[in-house]
Amino acid sequence: MRIVKSILFVSIYLISLSACTSHGSEFNKPNIIFIVVDDLGYSDVAYMHQQALIQTPNIDSLAMGGMVFTDAYAAAPVCSPTRASLMTGKYPATLKLTCHIPGMGMEKYLKKLSKGKKLKEAYFLDHLPTTEITFAEVLKKEGYATGYIGKWHLGGEGSIYTKDGIVNADYHPEKQGFDLNIGGCSYGQPKSYFDPYKNGTIQDRKEGEYLTDRLGDEAVSFIEQNRQNPFFLNLATYTVHTPLRAPEETITKYNGNKYFAMIEKLDENVGKVMAKLKELELLENTIVVFYSDNGGLWGNAPLKGKKGTLHEGGIRVPMIVNCPDRIKPGSKCEVPVTSVDFFPTFLELAGVSPADYPEVEGESLLPLLKEKNGFPERAIYWHFPHHRKEGLSMGAAIREGEWKLIKEFETENIYLYNLKDDLGEENNLVSQYPDKKVELLNKLENWQQEVDAEMPELNENYKQLITK
Repeated sequence: MRIVKSILFVSIYLISLSACTSHGSEFNKPNIIFIVVDDLGYSDVAYMHQQALIQTPNIDSLAMGGMVFTDAYAAAPVCSPTRASLMTGKYPATLKLTCHIPGMGMEKYLKKLSKGKKLKEAYFLDHLPTTEITFAEVLKKEGYATGYIGKWHLGGEGSIYTKDGIVNADYHPEKQGFDLNIGGCSYGQPKSYFDPYKNGTIQDRKEGEYLTDRLGDEAVSFIEQNRQNPFFLNLATYTVHTPLRAPEETITKYNGNKYFAMIEKLDENVGKVMAKLKELELLENTIVVFYSDNGGLWGNAPLKGKKGTLHEGGIRVPMIVNCPDRIKPGSKCEVPVTSVDFFPTFLELAGVSPADYPEVEGESLLPLLKEKNGFPERAIYWHFPHHRKEGLSMGAAIREGEWKLIKEFETENIYLYNLKDDLGEENNLVSQYPDKKVELLNKLENWQQEVDAEMPELNENYKQLITK
């Protein structure tokens, strides 16, 4: 009898242990929601206290309940390269996708941007190759349901000449590991912010419906449908990209300011997603990441520059990571991080070793999220061999610690800033710190050689002009 009881006790213990292990395994594979906003500037959220009229209570709540990254960067000052970078964990220079994919078509764009310039636009791809491994493909193998809702802009050139934004469906999210794609095509900006959307990956349902609301509804639906298993949701809003459009009643609240109205609608839909997680009791096992694909177009105080430039205003972006009971509420991280870090972070959250993907160039952010040691000291890089009208572009940059160096290709000027003392990049310290200039410039140029970065060539038309 004692033997039977002992066997029974051991059996119950093993079952209990198995259940705990199973629960732990599930907890170690959290749901992940990655909210990627388009063109949202560093100071375009209320918690930054830079613009009094901006109201973002739901985004502020994410910040108060999680970790704010003060020194988060996009891998490029424009959208497509950043999006390709975060999907693959590789720098845009490595991918050969360093500029936004032109809606007007590659040939027309290159000719227009190179006109009258000393250097021609460097070569870049017009899509994300399907040979690249995305984090969605890895997570799908790990049992995650994967959904992509919103802007993709990695699917081919010339979208403005299409009736529905589809240039080549073989380059869409569903070919890159996503089970669901709603909104992701070649568009870099919506043909319309109101139904009918003229987007071949969104089914029109109610005339006049606002796109940001629709994408929020689709996000909620995806969460409901996949609440019983681990899921990854990439909610990539088209807002706040131009054209500036919002419902009239929201615009009226801001005395005609369409941009602030668009930000409010963004915030509403972040709140919609968080409310659904709370309703379904999924908050404690869901990591929510809030991020922007590049700097803002309408000012980024206290930073210098805006979208399209290599100054901080073009590449430093708002970033929040939130998960109750896992991340300390109200915490702040001042370590520089960038787009290539999401791939290894998402993999490690799902229990996959980033070391299994040695070609990935980013670092997992888990040590920072846990506020523990283990995150390496490193430099981060930008390579942007493209002309933009917004400011300092056609160049490359490196940040290491508090130091940042920019090399401008067109003029061959070098800029050196100490961001700890000079966040606004007002004081070029090249002459005061020649050794630091040489050190960082060598690292930047060595990195460009390592990744075989595409370089701009001399513009023959310009050469002919100056020799006449």
